[in-house]
Parts: sequence; structure tokens; C-alpha cells
Amino acid sequence: MRNLINLFEGGNVFKHSDGTSATQRIQQTDVKPTVAWLEELTGLPLVDNMLGSTGRKETSGDLDLGVHANQMTKEELVSRLTSWAIAQHQNPKDWVRKAGISVHFKTPIAGRTDSGYVQTDFMFLSNMNFSKFYLAAMPDYSQYKGSTRNILMNSVAKVSGYKLNQTQGLMNRATNELVTDDPDTVAKLILNKQASSADLASVESIVVALQNDPAKEQKLADFRDYASREGIPFNESMFEDVSETHFLARLRDRIVNQGMQIIAEGVRIEHPEDLVFSAGSRGIVRALDNLQSSVGQPKNITVKWDGKPAVVFGRQPDGKFVLTDKSGFLAKGYNGLATSIGDIERIMSQRSGDRTELVDMYRRLFPLLNRSVPADFRGYIQGDLVYSRRPGVVGDAYEFQPNTVKYRVPVKSAIGQQIGNSQMGLVIHTYLSAPGAEPEVLLSSPLLASPGLLVLTPEFKLKDPVGIDTARLSQISQLVNQYGPAIDQFFNPQDLRAKKITNLPALMKTYVNSRVRGGNFVELLKGFLSWVAATETEGKSQRITQHVSEHATGASAVFNAFIMLMDLKDLIVRQLDAQASDITASVNNEPGHEGYVANGIKLVDRLRFSAANFAHNA
Repeated sequence: MRNLINLFEGGNVFKHSDGTSATQRIQQTDVKPTVAWLEELTGLPLVDNMLGSTGRKETSGDLDLGVHANQMTKEELVSRLTSWAIAQHQNPKDWVRKAGISVHFKTPIAGRTDSGYVQTDFMFLSNMNFSKFYLAAMPDYSQYKGSTRNILMNSVAKVSGYKLNQTQGLMNRATNELVTDDPDTVAKLILNKQASSADLASVESIVVALQNDPAKEQKLADFRDYASREGIPFNESMFEDVSETHFLARLRDRIVNQGMQIIAEGVRIEHPEDLVFSAGSRGIVRALDNLQSSVGQPKNITVKWDGKPAVVFGRQPDGKFVLTDKSGFLAKGYNGLATSIGDIERIMSQRSGDRTELVDMYRRLFPLLNRSVPADFRGYIQGDLVYSRRPGVVGDAYEFQPNTVKYRVPVKSAIGQQIGNSQMGLVIHTYLSAPGAEPEVLLSSPLLASPGLLVLTPEFKLKDPVGIDTARLSQISQLVNQYGPAIDQFFNPQDLRAKKITNLPALMKTYVNSRVRGGNFVELLKGFLSWVAATETEGKSQRITQHVSEHATGASAVFNAFIMLMDLKDLIVRQLDAQASDITASVNNEPGHEGYVANGIKLVDRLRFSAANFAHNA
């Protein structure tokens, strides 16, 4: 496992003459500005290639960034960084080091030499997508590090004659040849035929996936020895509740792949108020930092369009055009990448229900998108249809409602004129290099003009400054200072494991989503205990009730923090909604878009949009 060392060095390469570290930990809010500065310095795409937990924790010991090996050599990168150091009248040896597959750089935080320095590790990778999977940060519920998960994966793979290489994929242990670099296929080969990459997300999920495996003990043998030797806790009783959490995670993945509408969107993009469930008092601080950063850097805000249905299109490695939906894009039992209208008809005919109108929509959309995707384009774009036929005019504006949000665009505006010359409208939002790859946000369109098709992006142009309620900000900070320890004790992992209620944070998050349907968050704590009694086993309900009773102050503070963060966020949303533009949106005749995304969090008025969405899609 020597090849893991580069990723987990924690920023100890650069030192002062007295042996103390010349770099420091970096705050989460400073990560993206620093990486963006590095992009300008190096000319490399780095923001979308942050590895491991970089940018996902309150602080990081260093920045781990992936570099495609075919984009730039280590020598070229060293030369660029060295030139910068010389221009600053510095000795390059104190700033740039090369070791193994990495180049290390003493990086000024946010590009400012007066802000301190953080160590950046540029890792040169031949297979970026697999390396992102292999070096991914662990889910919030996991108590283990990513390196520990990878050691377990290799212990499991060894029994089947495989080994994992972080820069390539699953290798044949005997011949050292590449078997596959697809994470889902890796899961099927080392776990079982029903497994997917979600089963390899953590130590906990792997153990759950092995529960009924006859070779379980053999697959865990090397890892048990390692855990014992390193003093890492490992006992199957620790995972009794994980199976429930893991099942819900897999169910959510299945729902998303089938194109259904749900509120939760995965661990990478959360409502700021939900961070209290994910990370306790640290989550509250992170939410406050993100909200302040969103206001301070409004150019990072994008709008969430409420289109339907979702479509995926692009060109395969051979240049052939593809159009499909999410289910077809991620299909495992059949080829869901339609390269012709006939393919679309075949795929839709295999699904239940009357698909006549949907097939007709794809038939009209296929040639429009085919013309729009450049011949040399490779990869796939995700988008949502906002209208499949030119919208009607109501008053002086085009009006269309693809799902829950109603949109109005003045006929005489620039976009209105484009609508008048189109038959179909599509908003694009993310790019993927391959099925299962990490999505990258699209702020500009890579598509060509295609007569009859209007293409929109999630870019949001802010006309007026957005402020934050300093009084509410101060109240939440006071809550953290006063009740932070009680909140963290309420979520203490060891205590939850001992009581067999490790998925308590996940249950609380599920519960508040259920309250959205009711349209209010009144008496959340009392309602939570009633909800648990109705949804969980009697024994588990009793254990949770007892735990809440023992930590009443912390439990109450959790829900108070949730409400206060949500109120603070909603005030920001209201200011964004009030920004005048050619495109106005409303939900149940109340002005406002579905929501916004900024600095990795969702800015959505849940009691307005989510409740309306539940009703609209019921």
C-alpha cells in the first residue's frame, strides 16, 4: 500500500530551518479560491479534479489535485511553478518538490502571500475517473479513512486473484494486466454480481455487502490482521445499523437512475441546514462559512432549473451521437445509449406504461441535438427539457411550466425572440466524460447553434448585491458556542454504536424531509419521537427515545440550529428571487426559482418549492 502515501501526507513536505512546518491547514472556504488561482498559474483544470477529502471538510492539511498524465508532464509543471517562485525572488527548492507520481508546491492561500501557505500535491494520473473513485472521501457515516477502505478492498480482491492500482484500475494479481477500470464492474468481480460501486463506498458498506458471502472470512482475513496490527477498531457488531443506512443509499441511487423526483441529492450537494445532521457543530460552522462565502462571491451562484424530463446526450469515443435518459445512461443489463431513433423506440418499448408522447418528444429532439454537438466533441451532457413545443403567449410573455415552476419570458426580450424562433428548449447543467464519471458543472454551452433548439445554461447573473442577516448570523454563532459540545455529544459515534442507533443522523434528515410534505417545522423534536415510533422497530424506537431523553439539550439544539440556518438561507434566497431578469419564475404564483447552488450547497426554500414539488408529482 506504499502508493497511498502521496495522498495522505498531510502537508509535511516543506519545513523551516528549525524543522517546523512551513505550511498550514486551509479553511474549507479558502479551498476553491486557492485551487482557482492554481488553475490560472498552471493552465490545468483543477477545480473539478480535487481528490479525497479536499474541499469537503472544515479544514484540510493539504490540497490533493489530480492531473491528467497526458495534459502535462511533471517536468513541465515543475518548470512553471519554478518560474513563478523565481519571479517572487524565492529559492525554488523551498517551493517546489518532485516525488513519485506527485509534484509538491508550497501554495499561497487564495493566491495571497500574506495569507499563509498550504501544501499542494499534484498527482499525475493516467486514469482520472478511476483514481477519483479510489481516492474518494468517505461518506459522513463512516468512521474510517479512505486509505483504510482501500486496504480492505485489496484484502477482498486478493481472494479472487485481483489487486487494485490507484492510477489504473483492477489488475490481475498474477499477470499484472488491467482487468477493468469501471468501479461498478470492480464491485461485481470482488464482491458479488448484484454489487455496484456504492457497495465499495466505505469499510462499512463493504462489510454489509459481504454478509452472505461464503468466502467472507477469507476476504476479510488480511484486513483483520492489518486492523489488529494498527489498532484500528473492527468488529462486525459495529455494523448492525449500517445495513439500514446502506440499503436506503442504494434505494436512493435506484430512484435517481429511474428518473424519479426526490428531495435529497447526495452527499456532495446538501441544504446548509442539513449539515448539522451530517457533522454536528462543525456542520453548523461549515454552513455559516458557505452562506457567507456565497454572499461574498456571488459569481459562484448558479440557478437550479426545474425542467422535465432529464436527458443525456453527447458523442461516444468513436464520435457516434447518443441520446438517452438517466436510466438508459447508467443501464447495466442492456445498452441504454441510443444512437438512433430506432434505438430509443426499442428502449422505451421495454418499459411499462404508455410512452407514445415521450418517444415522439425524443424523435423530434434527436436531430436537433445531433446537429448541435460538434463532431470533435467527446463525452456526455446532462440537461432537462423546459419545453417540447414552442410555449404559448400569455399577455406579453411566453409562459411554460415543465414541472413545478412556471416560467415567463417577455416576447420582445432577447431570450423571448430566441424562444419565438425555436420549437424545443433545453437547459444543460453538467458534463461527464463517461457513464459513471464525476460530473462537471457547465456555465457556458459547448454546443453549436441548431435551428429550432434553444439551449440555456445554469449561469445566474446577479444585478444587485446580496446581503446576509448579521443578527441571525450572530445568534447561530452564539448557539454553536453555547451548545456545540452538547450537539456533538448527542451525535457521539461511539455512544450511537453502543446503543445500536448509528443511523440516527440519517433518520433525522429523513424525518425533516417528511415534514416538508406537511408544510411546517413546528415542534420538530416531539414530532421526531412520534415519527420514529411509527417507522422503526419497537426496540430501536425505545433506544432512540432514551438517547434523546439523556441528551435533551443537544437534541433540542440540533433542531434549533436546523431552523435558524434554514431561516438565514431563506432570506438569501428571497434576495436572489428578487433579482430582475428576462426570465421570471414562480411557484404557486409566488415569485422564485426552484433554487440556487453556491459553493457546494443548495439554496432552496424547502417549504415553498419542495412541498409544491411533492404535491405536483404526487
